[in-house]
Amino acid sequence: MRLGRRAGCCAALALVLLVPGCAMVPTRPPVAHPEQVWEQRLKAMDAIDAWEVRGRLAVKTNKRGDTLNIYWRRQGNHHNISLYGPLGSGGVKLTQDDQGATLVDSKEKVYHDDSAEKLLYRVAGWRVPFGSMQHWMLGVAAPGAPYEKTLDDWGRALTITQNGWHIQFLEYHYTDGRDLPRKLVITALPGTEHVVGGKPGENENIQVKALLQHWDKLGN
Repeated sequence: MRLGRRAGCCAALALVLLVPGCAMVPTRPPVAHPEQVWEQRLKAMDAIDAWEVRGRLAVKTNKRGDTLNIYWRRQGNHHNISLYGPLGSGGVKLTQDDQGATLVDSKEKVYHDDSAEKLLYRVAGWRVPFGSMQHWMLGVAAPGAPYEKTLDDWGRALTITQNGWHIQFLEYHYTDGRDLPRKLVITALPGTEHVVGGKPGENENIQVKALLQHWDKLGN
């Protein structure tokens, strides 16, 4: 199944995502202790488990590239994720909770699996690390897993390496009293993702570029 494959749109979105924004350097002065600010940020973001995000993704693998719009609503352990191709063509709806994940495609065919990540890869061929990405797109590491990071002068992540992926935070924006990522690039580390049905040792080169255009905290 292919949803909204457009080479020109991929190239344009990739160019936009790779251009650093001026919001990367706040007007406020640098903090005295970036590590302390980072630790405070981890705790503050971990406490937020109800939000919605709208944006665009460019997903690229060895043999294909796709661009799509994303709407993601989280309320505790329940996730609703809608993915649509350019100009509204195609689309899938994903839900995930403690019982597993369900995907409904544009023809209303229903699929089930353990997680949204596994399900989307099995049905559409896209490897998007939703489990960790729900934390990365808030600018923090996923809890419970080791990671490496680099910070800027304001205690925000410039890069995070975790769970077989390397995340670059290209731009932040200030919204609802928080610095949140606006542009990030998520790249699979060499040798961590293998081509399903490929030759022995054949690795998949996967990159997800995200442009997060809207974020809202839900509830109090």
